[in-house]
Formats: sequence, structure tokens, C-alpha cells
Amino acid sequence: MVFSGVLMSGTTIAQHVHIAREAEALGYETALVTEVSGPDAVTVLAAAATATSTIKLATGIIPLYARDPHLMAMTTSSIQDISEGRFTLGLGTSTPAIINGWHGLPFEHPLATTRAYVELVRKFLAGERVKAEGVFSIKGASMRASKYPTRIFLAALNEGMLELAGEVADGVILNFPTPQYAARAIEVIGRGLARSGRSRSDIEIWTCLRAGISDAGADVAGAVRRELLSYCLTPVYQKVFSQDGYGAQVDEVTRRWRDGDRAGAADAIDDDMVSAHAAIGSVPECRDQVQKLLRLGIDKAVLFPVVAEGGFERYIQTVKAFAL
Repeated sequence: MVFSGVLMSGTTIAQHVHIAREAEALGYETALVTEVSGPDAVTVLAAAATATSTIKLATGIIPLYARDPHLMAMTTSSIQDISEGRFTLGLGTSTPAIINGWHGLPFEHPLATTRAYVELVRKFLAGERVKAEGVFSIKGASMRASKYPTRIFLAALNEGMLELAGEVADGVILNFPTPQYAARAIEVIGRGLARSGRSRSDIEIWTCLRAGISDAGADVAGAVRRELLSYCLTPVYQKVFSQDGYGAQVDEVTRRWRDGDRAGAADAIDDDMVSAHAAIGSVPECRDQVQKLLRLGIDKAVLFPVVAEGGFERYIQTVKAFAL
């Protein structure tokens, strides 16, 4: 099985739990959940933990600005207790549009905040009494030490966060990676590892890869194109896409969107850009694309099913197809 993990996604808690159960029965190693505007990740994980017994669970990712380090440590310990140690904490900064625009919270100093956040969560999980000044001002707080050790992964995109992950994290989660981006990311993570005196074996590198089975005329590419559109309008992704050689497409998307041409903005994302950022085709063809990333040095691939039609049932079918 080229995919070690699968992303839980749906409109209800029950659908997320259904995916976790299916993934466990099919032999996937990990079920991950994101947190944007659907069911919150904590509730999903608690439900999935009680409905499964062996599959590992992870946030992939949860925005760290939305929860303070003490609360996140308490939550982590609680999920570990429910799942009996099956949980991996995946953290990310998200974006200013979501943190500031949706949550009404400040989005400041992402690198310094992430570094301090990881350190504080680990101290709280260890049962230490914490006092801190700086990014977080903590007057003195503690909690009961967690019974289970917790690995902390970081979602990383640009060089600063990739290096930081190499320094302080147990793992890294890459999103929308092309082979050329994955190769660069591995190199940059290596610089962070060297700075902290760690080796490559001290960290796992995962990729969350969109994959869709294109058959019977299903427009999977169109579904990927529509999702890429929102990322092309985000400054941090604009930079990465441009470094990957897609600057012209990003500029055209931005221009058309600014001019109010929403459909034209999506059309500016050409087939080459779509195919570079997702595995689309038959199951064997998709597996070949995943293998290319794994051969570069990615440790594990997480399946993010892309479906053009058929909704949740098609999502489940895709999960099953890649497990065979």
C-alpha cells in the first residue's frame, strides 16, 4: 500500500468516524483530520478513538493560534487517554485569512510562535510547572503529566518553517508537494536537523497528497483545479508555486480574480499545474506518482481523496481502491 494514512473528511462527525473505521479495516496505518470550517478536530478525534482500536490518529493539521499551549496540552493528553496512546499532534499556523479573518485572533510572528508553542506543549505534557515570558506570557501553570508520549508534527511550507521543523519537531507534513518541491523541502529540513545536532532518522516526513481516480468521464482534474484556486490566492503558496515554475499561472489567476473574472481565474490554472500537484488517473497511475515522491525521501504518503462527483460514497470508494 503506497498510502500509509488517509484523511478523514466529511460534512458530519459520523462520516469522519466511518472513514476511520474503513481505514482501520483496510489496513491503513493512520487516520488524519484537518480543521478549517467543518467539524472541529478534537470532537472528531474523540469520536474516532472510541470507534476504533488499532489505527493511529492524528491532526493533519490543527491551527495552533486557535488554542493556547496549555489548552492544547490538556486536549492532547485527553485524546491520548481515550485512544490509549494512538495520537500524533500535527500543528500548523494556518493563514492570516483564517486566523485573523475568521477567528478574530492576531496572526503574528509565526516562526517564533511555533517554536515557543512546541516547547510549551511538551513541558506541559511532561507535567512541568511552567513560567514563561516572550511570545507567551505564562505566570505559572501545570497539568498532570500525560500517560503517553506524544509526537509533534509541524505543517511546513516555506524555508523558515521547514528548518524549524528540522530543529524541533518529530515530523513534518507537506501539502501539495511536487517532486521538485519535495526535494527542496527535504534538503531544507536537513539544515534544521544539522543545526540541532539531530539526524535524518530523528524525523518523519509525510506528504498529504490529493489523489483521484479519473474514470467514466469524472472531472477529477476540475476538482483539483478549483481547490488550487484558493491556494493560488494565498501569498505563502504563491511564493512556493512561483519557485516551482508556476509563477505565470499564479500571476494570471491573481489578475483575473482581481478583475472579478472568477471562472477565468480557475481556467488560468493549466493542466500541467494540476497534474503536478495531485495524483490523477487510474489506480496504478496514481500509485506511480506517489512512488516518485517516496523515492525522493518522503517517508509516508497520506491519501487525500479527490472526487468530482458521487460525494461521500465516492470518497469511500477511493479509500478502498487505494488499499487494494
